[in-house]
Amino acid sequence: MKTMIPLTVFVTSFLVGLPSFAQEMPPGNMIVNTACSINDGYAFTDAVEAGRSLSYDGDSGPNLVFYRQPIATADTPSTFALRVVYWDNLEHWARGSGGLGNRFAAANLNEIMTCNNTNRSFFINRNVGQGGDAYAGGENDQSLSAARFCQVKSGNTLEDVYAALVAIQQPYLDQGNTTLMQLSHRFLNPAEGDEMGTNIIIRLIGETPEGLAARLDMSPKVVGLPDDAPVMNCQDQSLWATHVIWWGI
Repeated sequence: MKTMIPLTVFVTSFLVGLPSFAQEMPPGNMIVNTACSINDGYAFTDAVEAGRSLSYDGDSGPNLVFYRQPIATADTPSTFALRVVYWDNLEHWARGSGGLGNRFAAANLNEIMTCNNTNRSFFINRNVGQGGDAYAGGENDQSLSAARFCQVKSGNTLEDVYAALVAIQQPYLDQGNTTLMQLSHRFLNPAEGDEMGTNIIIRLIGETPEGLAARLDMSPKVVGLPDDAPVMNCQDQSLWATHVIWWGI
């Protein structure tokens, strides 16, 4: 693998003035995250195999389905699994979610994995910039993902956050690292004490596990955020093994 040079240019300022990186924020699609648990007597691999055995075809089917297994997360049990489903929008989900549930039951996934379907989180998701290539466009059936929870800082907008992330992402792409960066904005599933519309996830998904690891190696290891960052209350990144269950795009 080509040696990557660690990037430190963005440590001193989150919002570096780089006009060439300016890009209008796209409308995005929708992600539904559901916390699940692998039942006694089964392994995560059993859930992956059962999920991949299903057919998600049809106009009302989801665009993408992933199961994510924790590697470095806070207070997460070893049986935890995150079901991640991509849709065009909420209307698409409303048309297709019933059928998706029937498919789960048909493959006996309810025996393998129990999901908290009454506490799902809905996000508007946007890819940051152009050139990221998670899972090599679906050719790879697994990779690594890293996620960081933050809040939009008062006086800033999602557009401000997106513009800052584009400026951060582009130099990595220029060095040949094709890790995809995403900005996900939660809009359904309230949390006590959270201000409306401020909860976001900044996510990285590798073309391969090695590609994501290389990206994290390149990233500056700093303490705290610059004063001009458009985000606040950012947590350390969590790390996940992410498995492609369905690639329908």
